[in-house]
Amino acid sequence: MNFQFKDKANATKLVRFIEQNISCRTTESKQLVSHDERNSIYNYKYTFGVELAPVCREDLVMLPKQMAKELGGIGPLVLVYKISKFVHIVDIHTMQTYELDQASYWKNPFKALLTRERLTHFVVLNIEGLETNMNDSRAALKQKFKLVRLEIARKEDFGVNSTTFWVNCHLGESLNYNDTVLGYDLERLNCVEIDGFR
Repeated sequence: MNFQFKDKANATKLVRFIEQNISCRTTESKQLVSHDERNSIYNYKYTFGVELAPVCREDLVMLPKQMAKELGGIGPLVLVYKISKFVHIVDIHTMQTYELDQASYWKNPFKALLTRERLTHFVVLNIEGLETNMNDSRAALKQKFKLVRLEIARKEDFGVNSTTFWVNCHLGESLNYNDTVLGYDLERLNCVEIDGFR
């Protein structure tokens, strides 16, 4: 999107507002439009570029190897559970949560492997609690994450065949038997889609 402002101050306010609320990086350039040598007046055209982190809430991402190593071996497949000034991620196998600030994200940027358009409906058939050493971070406690193991079946397959899956889920506080949930169907993921992430 392009925005035009009469003066630089208003443009700067918008850029600062975006920087304070969304993970992004900015660039600034200026170009001389005209000048008056007698009065030493110079007119510049200023251009600000804002690049937003290309991930959204509920995206499944594959962390770059270097970032996963820096975060203590998390992932590499993690779920983005919140976007703000930070990119908030959770590893649903260990319940580790991290808040990546702008500097950390742009040092090793990543994009979504799967987005919410690829979510599939599943039916919850069974729920088992797991005893694990959960990450007791403020984020995990605030989001009320609880690690459980679910037996699920695709909604389209429910009653048609007996194909079920056992998966880990971080939403144990919210789920009940026979609930319909959204999840990423990794069994049907085309491996060609992952090649760009290696």
